Amino acid sequence: MSESRKLEITIVDDDPEMIEVMTALLTAEGHTVRSSVAGIPALSEIAAAKPDCVLTDLMMSALDGMELCREIRKRKPLNKTVIIMVSARDRGANDFISKPIDLKAFAAQVEAIVAGVSEAGSAVLDGGGGVPPVSL
Repeated sequence: MSESRKLEITIVDDDPEMIEVMTALLTAEGHTVRSSVAGIPALSEIAAAKPDCVLTDLMMSALDGMELCREIRKRKPLNKTVIIMVSARDRGANDFISKPIDLKAFAAQVEAIVAGVSEAGSAVLDGGGGVPPVSL
């Protein structure tokens, strides 16, 4: 288990197996994880939980990762939530983690991104400015 602070994380991905793998990796490091297989119900869950971090897939039906990111950023109490795309694109998120995920490095990548954003003093990246993505 790493020495970093323990995080409240919400995973949004339409692939239940991917959720299971990410959850196992993060909970093994002591983090608390909630999950949803769809963006629309995830919004109310995220609003209620106010997690430190949201991990979302980019490509999902109904409400994709980009739309989910925009909706989170619109909501005042959530607009500084760290958002990480677990995909191949990072537009609107603080950073991204490419799939397939590296099983050994996944939890450390999430922790490094959240720590880097927290140290920078802001969690908002609007696609063209704001806090630059954290390089891993």
